[in-house]
Amino acid sequence: MKNKWPGIMKVLEFQHLSADGKVLYEEKNVFNTLHTTGEEYILTRLFQGLLVPASYFLGLDNRSTINISDTMSTIAINGEPSVNSYERQLVASTDFSLAINEDGNNQANSPHVTFRALGGSWGPVRNIFMSNESAFDGLLISSAALFEQITVQDGEIVSMRMGMALRDCPPT
Repeated sequence: MKNKWPGIMKVLEFQHLSADGKVLYEEKNVFNTLHTTGEEYILTRLFQGLLVPASYFLGLDNRSTINISDTMSTIAINGEPSVNSYERQLVASTDFSLAINEDGNNQANSPHVTFRALGGSWGPVRNIFMSNESAFDGLLISSAALFEQITVQDGEIVSMRMGMALRDCPPT
């Protein structure tokens, strides 16, 4: 029986931390969905000579389900936070580290990115996504659903790190 491959991205670490750094919620090795727009975006960069972007953007949203046909418009309708210092986190293309993982596969790992609520709460959120733009006119590349929905209170932090491979990223 052939196993279904979930996509190219795995959220290696996701933590929701209190203002004093205590772990309130944590998940590891969360599989993603590679969206149709993301698949086309990656393939055009690999095989049609289009430029690799200088950076990518990681964000949080509250879609109730994730579908391969989702777009940035889907996220705009379903609740990306927009208050209390929430903003998508920029990760430069050159900030991904390349390594051979424990299974001998090539893997690109993002640095840790941090979201912090300031001046009040934001959420709830239940998904992580990757886009090529900071605005809603960009392309939705990939999304991962958290097991639980969270709300980030004033001063609390979300910290995460992602791994990308053409084969399953192993547990860290």
